[in-house]
Amino acid sequence: MAQKYENIMVAVDGSSESELALKKGINVALRNKSNLLIAHVIDTRALQSVSTFDAEVYKELEEEAQKLTSSYQEMAKEAGVEQVEVVIEFGNPKTLLATTIPDEHKVDLIMVGATGLNAFERLLIGSSSEYILRHAKVDMLIVRDTEKLL
Repeated sequence: MAQKYENIMVAVDGSSESELALKKGINVALRNKSNLLIAHVIDTRALQSVSTFDAEVYKELEEEAQKLTSSYQEMAKEAGVEQVEVVIEFGNPKTLLATTIPDEHKVDLIMVGATGLNAFERLLIGSSSEYILRHAKVDMLIVRDTEKLL
């Protein structure tokens, strides 16, 4: 029995790996005639060390995220994906991408780019892809840039 995905979420952060995941996500969405959700999470954990709350920083980060996701949404629509939605959230990317956003949007496939973290960095901050893999309730596809592996 072939699996047909109806709601595919691609997590994007502006990296080349996440853009590759988006391109592959567009192809999977086209093959499955699926809805595509482009998700971007602004990591507020990094901003908590700032002693004074500066609303302007949040506004700038949100504007950058909107520009990025709008261009990705346009890319998907131009490729022929009929239903493309964008979600931008503030918070912990790991938990939001693993469970919160997929639950809210009835996602049945999560696609993410492989991170470039080495073993020491993963030990210190953890890999988002690894966290999502362990906690997601749905299928997940980690997209690798094979050229970087050579």
